[in-house]
Amino acid sequence: MPSNGGGKNDGPEVIVTKLLDPPETDAATKEREELLTVLAELAGRLEHELKEVIKFWDSNSLDTEHMGYLTCVDYDGTIYDTTKYCALQAQQTYIYAKLYNCTDVYHTEDMLETAKLGGEFLLRHAYRASDGRCFHSVSREGKPLSLRPNIVSEVYFVMAFFELHYATKQSNYISRGEMVLKTVLAWIKDSGSLNSYGMDTSYSTLSDLGHVLRMLLAISEHNPTKLRQHKEDFTYLIKRILQHVQRSNTVVLETVQSTGEVEGAVGRLVNPGTVLEVGWLLLKYSLIAHKKELRKQVMSLFVDKMFSAAWDPNHGGIFTFLDVDGLNPTELTWNMKLWWPVTDAMIALIMSYKMSGERKYLNNFSRVFDYAMVHFREPGHGEWYGYADNEGRVTHTFKGGPDKGVCGCVHV
Repeated sequence: MPSNGGGKNDGPEVIVTKLLDPPETDAATKEREELLTVLAELAGRLEHELKEVIKFWDSNSLDTEHMGYLTCVDYDGTIYDTTKYCALQAQQTYIYAKLYNCTDVYHTEDMLETAKLGGEFLLRHAYRASDGRCFHSVSREGKPLSLRPNIVSEVYFVMAFFELHYATKQSNYISRGEMVLKTVLAWIKDSGSLNSYGMDTSYSTLSDLGHVLRMLLAISEHNPTKLRQHKEDFTYLIKRILQHVQRSNTVVLETVQSTGEVEGAVGRLVNPGTVLEVGWLLLKYSLIAHKKELRKQVMSLFVDKMFSAAWDPNHGGIFTFLDVDGLNPTELTWNMKLWWPVTDAMIALIMSYKMSGERKYLNNFSRVFDYAMVHFREPGHGEWYGYADNEGRVTHTFKGGPDKGVCGCVHV
């Protein structure tokens, strides 16, 4: 499994050691042995899921004819649509390169070539040189199909090429990655340029800011000088993100404006998956930037309170949306259970446990993981389903689609 620190590891024992040290607790030997047993079991199960997920995508998605990946994959591996969504192409490229760079078991020439299969497709077909944008979707052969007024494709494009460059040292990857990186950072700060791409820049969304924070952290993992080089960018992003903390530091809203809350239903919307995702990203930043107070704030608000509010006490799982005033959210999918809030909750909880040593985080991690194993895992062919109704029944049988690629359990 990949480690957050970028070092290589190969097995549950290493994961267990990293979770227990630091922090080292004063618990009795018996309690420590029990913890080791629990952690070893969890690590082993995750290791197995990782192998099953990678096997599924290796067997079904590689497009050796036109390069890139076929990501619209049904439960049994059948390709039901050959459209290629560039954010998912870049995400899968990044994951393969990351596994190559950060694990022993996947540090193979086959894995590297699989990562380059996506990288070469992105180089040739995803980028529009006229304005620095990356397409939302292209045909199987690479013909442009659509753009979206957000920066998700560009963010994963940058992450993929920085990770590929670390693996291959090929200059074309880093030069294109740096080019798009500068464009993304300019968009985030320049409302005029963002507006020209159809974004409503009078509001700030936590999702967009989280994507950019994820990108900056990813490109800094193998090159610590990036932390210093982008110090002002990190500071700017953290400030913008914390503006989403409203109502006397009690809630994290999805959409705000510079003066505070936005009126109406859109302003009351809470996106639990995004809050938990941004939470673990902030925890990661707080660790490498030595921000202890930020860490405490994030654990309390972004992890503890958000998880308590978002976990469905009746059926389990994480609600997709909430209304901060307890009203019915206007989002039609608000009470569905999706794969990605579950995986981001697991990451936030296990990181909180690692940093604090508090058993509640491990207990909640186990609860979320068990939910995912019951409701999303499909043992017949590998990989996870992505969408379930309020009671946990699968609603979409495909394993990959326009918005879902390689399962987030890889990141866990």
